[in-house]
Amino acid sequence: MGAWGITVRQSDDGLDLLDTIVAEQLRKVDFAAFNVSEAITLLNQTIQEEIEQYKQKPPSKATDFYISETLMHDFTNAALLIAECLYDYYQTGEFVVYDYVGENYDPVEYHIKNFIVTGNDLPPLLAELESVQSPEHWKYQGWASEKILRQWLKHIQSVQQSLEKNL
Repeated sequence: MGAWGITVRQSDDGLDLLDTIVAEQLRKVDFAAFNVSEAITLLNQTIQEEIEQYKQKPPSKATDFYISETLMHDFTNAALLIAECLYDYYQTGEFVVYDYVGENYDPVEYHIKNFIVTGNDLPPLLAELESVQSPEHWKYQGWASEKILRQWLKHIQSVQQSLEKNL
């Protein structure tokens, strides 16, 4: 996984997942609203479809590794990404997202000020935020230094607290 920061949005996986939301959900509503339930369902279906595609390939160590270590991790990254999107919205009253359009993939900035969140959306996101804080979790163990781990934990705990306030 390529990463250049501590948030999921600052990783290649997170940006790919966010691009899926932009392409499959936000464009369809002209960036008017971010529907959390739809985003969760969309990402889970997309990841599951990719897993099924890889299962159709001849069995190999590389394929098995990709499924178990990359695609299965995407479920966690998807939940954390959506939690981070909500966190941004709760902190600022909007969520800024970019859509890359045209031949040169020029970025167009959108400010989404309407989030649709149901009572069923937050508990699974909060459970995932709690889970990744366990020292046994792969996400927790993946940080290169203690300093970066502490920064990430502070971020995850801030996201968790913000979502809990809005539960």
